[in-house]
Parts: sequence; structure tokens; C-alpha cells
Amino acid sequence: MTALVPTYNGSRFIQRTLDSLAAQTWPNLEILIGDDRSTDDTLDVVRRFAEHHPNVRIVERESNLGWLRNSNDLMARARGELMFFAFHDDVVAPTYVERLAEALRTNERAVLAFSDMNVYEVDGPGRLHVFDELEGLRSSVERGRVMVRRPGNWWVPNRGLFRSSAFATVGGIHPNEQGEYSADWTWLLGLSLIGEFVRVPEMLCEKYYTRGSLSKRWPHDETQLLALRKSGIAEIRRSSLGPIAKTRLTGHLWRRVYGRRLPGWVKRVLRRLGL
Repeated sequence: MTALVPTYNGSRFIQRTLDSLAAQTWPNLEILIGDDRSTDDTLDVVRRFAEHHPNVRIVERESNLGWLRNSNDLMARARGELMFFAFHDDVVAPTYVERLAEALRTNERAVLAFSDMNVYEVDGPGRLHVFDELEGLRSSVERGRVMVRRPGNWWVPNRGLFRSSAFATVGGIHPNEQGEYSADWTWLLGLSLIGEFVRVPEMLCEKYYTRGSLSKRWPHDETQLLALRKSGIAEIRRSSLGPIAKTRLTGHLWRRVYGRRLPGWVKRVLRRLGL
């Protein structure tokens, strides 16, 4: 089991993340930390923590990779058969790993297990976030139809426990034309096409947004969304689905990328497919 901790300039809050990992009831947890060339005291905090926890490995970057490449490299280095992201502004409950590992153990078809989340906005109160739209869906096409729409709280499963074999199959988190913008969506889309997601209906993870949080700095404009939709199409094409299933799933995104510019015959095909 490996906790993946990609961090950059998180010295003000990474200690509580690390403390929550040290408090896990699950034995034999590897804590793999990738410091992305922080310019604050993050590395000092991490090193002091490692001095008291022999299950910690630190990867010190020679240059800044960005969260996507940092995360991919950590997944490639992980020793556990199961792994999860512990971002430096997240805190997990002591039973987080134990409960999610049990959910995966009892469902061989599942590639990822996740819980409900409390999310604290910048200087704001916490609010419970639940993602239940994939519950009971065994078909990869059905799961894909949900994920291509990017429904509310689609990102919650990214704070889940997943199989290392799933990382090998999907090939990691893929960038889009705008770089790292919302690339966790295509990552989760890819995972949903190869196996089930299991929701554990308990609040086992808390996220604390800060003014420096990466997703708060992204410009959520049409250019970014266009690049993301194209990346979603590429993710589906990379999957092992058959050609008809790929057409069904990419149709929704093609319409949003090209709209009225789609040839008439393509529009007719998409309408026949119910897209």
C-alpha cells in the first residue's frame, strides 16, 4: 500500500496531511513524497517527518515538474499493489485506507474505491461532497457515459484508493493542449472504462482549499474546456473498448468540440446513436 504525496510549497499545511497518514490503522503503509522543487520550507518539514517514520521515502526533484508529471512519477515508483493520492492540502481519517481497501477486496471488478468528502473553501465553512452517479454500474460504457458529462462532484473519486494495475493499464495522467488543466478528469474517465468505482458512504477525507491551490488558479474559460474535451476523446480512443462503444462515448464530446461545424452525415449518425 502506497500513499502518494505530490507537494509543492505546502509547508504551511503539509504537516497535518502527513500526521493523518501516520495515524492510519492500516499496517505497512509506504508514504512516498515527491517534493517538486519547493521554494519554501516544505522539504524541511518532510525531512523532519521522515526522521521519525521509517516507512517514508522522499523524492527530491532537480527541477519543477508540475503536479501531473510529479504524480505520474510517484505512481511509477510506488511499491504497493494499491495506492492513493494524499495531496498536501488533504487530511484523511484514521480508517481511510482500511475501509477503502476492504471495499476493493470484496469487489474484484472494482479498480477504485472512494469515500464522501468534506471540502473547506478558502476561509469558509466545510461542505459535504458526495458522488454517487456510478453506483451499481457494471458496464464500462454506462460508466463512461456518466463521466464524459463531467457531472457535479466528478472529482471526488480522485481522493480514492486504486489498484496499481489500473495505473499500468491507463498509462497515468495525460496532459491536454492546455497542459495540466483538470487532467484528473481524463484520468478518472480512463479508470472508469476499465473497472468499477466503489463508493464507501462515509466521510473519510477532508480537503482544505487555500488561495494558492492549483485548481483555484486555473482560468476556467472556453479554450481550457475545448482542450479538455479533446483530451477526453483521446482518452477514450486509447481504451480497449470496441469501435462502436468508442463512437458512442466520443460522440458527446465531439458535439461540444465542433458543434455546428460537424458534417451533416456525422450529426445524423450521432442522432441515431442517441448522442
